[in-house]
Amino acid sequence: MASISKTNIVDDVITRGVNSIVERQTRGTWIGTMSELNTALNRVLSKKQRTLLPGSPGALRVVINRVANRLRNRGIGVRFGRTTDHSRTRFVRFAQ
Repeated sequence: MASISKTNIVDDVITRGVNSIVERQTRGTWIGTMSELNTALNRVLSKKQRTLLPGSPGALRVVINRVANRLRNRGIGVRFGRTTDHSRTRFVRFAQ
């Protein structure tokens, strides 16, 4: 039971953090890798909230997948993709 509530708390923190990041963008769009998203979340979240962030980019991706519909319901589009260069870096795009 405790893990369910912790999951919900993490989801809420990530949802609010992404919402804050997108609102701070001049065009309402943010694009970056999961590592860059983690850095951006660290800038907008409080010290206590930062302790709840997932420990790896892969774990952050899992949380983003979980909260994608919540973000879409708030008017933030979520799109995952890869670059077209040789490295094929994975990225996420949030747009209002």
